[in-house]
Amino acid sequence: MLKGVHLTDRDIEIFKYLAYGPAFEDDLHVRFFVGRGKQVIRKVLLRRMKKLLDEKFIACLRPKRMQGRVSDHRPVYFLAEAGINLLGGERLMPADRIRHVRLDVRTIFHEVIVTRLVRKIYDGDPTRYQVVRLYDHQDLSKLVQKARMKRIPDLRFSVQLRNGSFFSYIVEVDAGTTHMPEFIQKLIVFLQIKKVLAPVGSKEPVGFLIVAHTSDRMAKLQRAVIESRPMTKLVPYFLFNTIQNIDNHLGLYNAWYRADGKKIDLIFRGNRRV
Repeated sequence: MLKGVHLTDRDIEIFKYLAYGPAFEDDLHVRFFVGRGKQVIRKVLLRRMKKLLDEKFIACLRPKRMQGRVSDHRPVYFLAEAGINLLGGERLMPADRIRHVRLDVRTIFHEVIVTRLVRKIYDGDPTRYQVVRLYDHQDLSKLVQKARMKRIPDLRFSVQLRNGSFFSYIVEVDAGTTHMPEFIQKLIVFLQIKKVLAPVGSKEPVGFLIVAHTSDRMAKLQRAVIESRPMTKLVPYFLFNTIQNIDNHLGLYNAWYRADGKKIDLIFRGNRRV
């Protein structure tokens, strides 16, 4: 560890948690400052967060407005350069799981949803599947740079099931601010990106997951796809869900929905127990 800085096991666990992306103060309080059924007072949390902030292991933003409304959320914390270097340098976490998030007030709401999904993608590892690689928006921007794609999905991940089969998905997280024509154009571009990113000779299934922040928003997105003439032949490629469903149930093993509302119990073909 670094000289002159005493880091506890809890500090390291916080860094690992934030390696996937930002988290609200309340979330960190509940997850890391609760002992034997008794919640630790917030002063303890604030004192420790200030120490980690001063040492530049973490950073935070204090949003006054989110989604156009006055925010009652407490600060949002994310991993800073010293925390990233610590996890990578000490090999406390695989380097490809540490996301370099550039957070600002405009992107907080969207980035928090993306992060919640990223954590859920890794939740099944290694009991159900192994995450082969996850690319976030920044990674994908570099990969498709030569193709000059203006619209980039939020994530692309590949998993290997225990039976040896591979599955890949391109993911778009919708935070409710995208107009429907732009949303449809995004999906059309993502189909082109699928071809750009596909390994030569690869036969693994590649699908598209759309994650909305509410069920009402998901219904609007599904309807937009069904009613869009350019999407007529592309409808079967997309599956929809809400971040609440993914949080509250089995993540990727939760039921997903086609544009026509049909429920898909398992997005990975084969035995559920693999």
